[in-house]
Amino acid sequence: MLGALVYLRLTSFKNWVIARAKRLRQPKYLLGAIVGCAYFYFFFFRGFGPGPTAHSRNPAAAQAWEVTAAAQDRLPAEWLPALTAAGALALLFFATLIWVVPTQRAALGFTEAEIAFLFPAPISRRRLVHFRLLSAQLRSLLGAVVMMLFSNRWSLIGGNALTHALGWWFVFSTLNLHFSGANFTLTRRADLGLGAWRRRLLVFVAIAAVFAVALWRLPADSTLVISGAEVELRSLTTGIVALAGTAPLSWLLWPFKFAIGPFLAVDARAFFLALGPALAVVAFHYLWVVRSAVAFEDSSVEYAQKRSARIAAWRAGGRRTQAPTKARPGPFSLPPAGRPELAFLWKNLLAAWPYFNVRVWLGAAAVIVAGSAWLRSQPGLQSTVAIGTLFIAGYMIVVGPQFARQDIRSDLPNADILKIYPLAGWQVVLGELLTPVAILTGVLWLALLTLALTLQPEATGVQWLTPTVRLTGALAVALVTPALVTLQLIVPNAAALLFPSWFQLTRTRGGGPEVVGQRMIFFFAQLFTMAFALLPAGLAAVSAGFIFWRFLGPAGTVVIATLAVLAVLVGEAWCALWWLGQRFEKLDLSAELRS
Repeated sequence: MLGALVYLRLTSFKNWVIARAKRLRQPKYLLGAIVGCAYFYFFFFRGFGPGPTAHSRNPAAAQAWEVTAAAQDRLPAEWLPALTAAGALALLFFATLIWVVPTQRAALGFTEAEIAFLFPAPISRRRLVHFRLLSAQLRSLLGAVVMMLFSNRWSLIGGNALTHALGWWFVFSTLNLHFSGANFTLTRRADLGLGAWRRRLLVFVAIAAVFAVALWRLPADSTLVISGAEVELRSLTTGIVALAGTAPLSWLLWPFKFAIGPFLAVDARAFFLALGPALAVVAFHYLWVVRSAVAFEDSSVEYAQKRSARIAAWRAGGRRTQAPTKARPGPFSLPPAGRPELAFLWKNLLAAWPYFNVRVWLGAAAVIVAGSAWLRSQPGLQSTVAIGTLFIAGYMIVVGPQFARQDIRSDLPNADILKIYPLAGWQVVLGELLTPVAILTGVLWLALLTLALTLQPEATGVQWLTPTVRLTGALAVALVTPALVTLQLIVPNAAALLFPSWFQLTRTRGGGPEVVGQRMIFFFAQLFTMAFALLPAGLAAVSAGFIFWRFLGPAGTVVIATLAVLAVLVGEAWCALWWLGQRFEKLDLSAELRS
């Protein structure tokens, strides 16, 4: 019977490969596959493995590699305890979330086809559990290979491609099995009367007690030392190692240290020494899940039905199906008459997370103000927060539009219904864009508030960052942020209207190199378009500064330059909205999505 299950899995994988090879006959898949394969080659496989041949044409890169190779035998031994402690703490954090987050009954991830053919078959339930768990390990191994492509270039941690791949598999397998075992255990406890909030409280109290006792028992010379405006890295690593080695926290971290050991092995000898404990951790979790997975048929059937509904929604271009939620009031009072665009804003805000409201934004602003006041006594942490916030703001500008999808991208399957509204095309597009513009603008305004309060001269060493300069700069950037976010959102929405069939494919999970390539095409097109759109705004700002600097001084020039940039961005956004409205009015979804 085990041979039949293995045959089923191998045949399914073969058919998956054949199906994706056949669809390369279509140009939209072929072009995406070419771009995706080129991406993997140039960024991962070219010059695979450490060595000077990959950098022979670049003398500076070859010299940097030689320095890295010379330090490779020294740095892993020096930083290994700190890396092990930090990795174990990270795995403990994820394990804690596993015990806190779940609210649904545990289920093994059988598909409807597997339930229809395997459940009535003459096979024991225990063998079905083994089949499901071993199939999950294959997915963990695939994820480990993908992560190995990234970590193989981290030469300072030692090891090679094989040890990195196996090391990532131990990490993923441990977390995956821990998630399954915790879910089944929590389901059993819930049947005995343990509620979700009571369980979360117990987990938080237990973890907090463990950390409190460990911090209390921590030696005084192992605490974090802040000297002036800098955090001493040596004291930080020493403190992390000491904390991770102090009971009772060390007792919780031992399994996670064993699981991460093969990945951090610097050579073959260290890898084989770490292999035994890591295998023991995986085996223990495997036996735990097998013994816990009892009476799983009903929950597996329910899981398969929900999974099929999600797949059908993805293929149809709809949103992911979610569990029923409680009714909540509207984000604001919608008047019976007024601008129709506000109705789209009201509708899409209801579909977004309930945390996106004015009360939460004001609360977050109050927390930022209070936290920034406390950070003034910690210059090192203050500069760290400022730099981190700057990176987050830049990330949100570039990647945020890919996540805030409460716009035409989510309503694309309903385009035929939207077209019968007595509205111009640009009004529909504008109304759909208002919600993601409001969400991303709110996040970026909070980031600007943080930067204005933490970029202090004493923390950064830049003396010209006076309160007046910070306030003026923050207000100027805040003024142009909505227009800039609108332009960023126009690009993916234009892709959805111009290439509906391609866009629907990029919303599916995975899909092979062809889907990865299609996503990359849209992403680079967005970067190129934004650079082209920002060029006139930059020229307007420079021209205003050159003309008015002598007459109005710094403050007046900033105001004029900001207004010039805002005028250019608003004009570009308006032209783009009008053009997208024309495209929306001509859209024939039934013809576009036919493939």
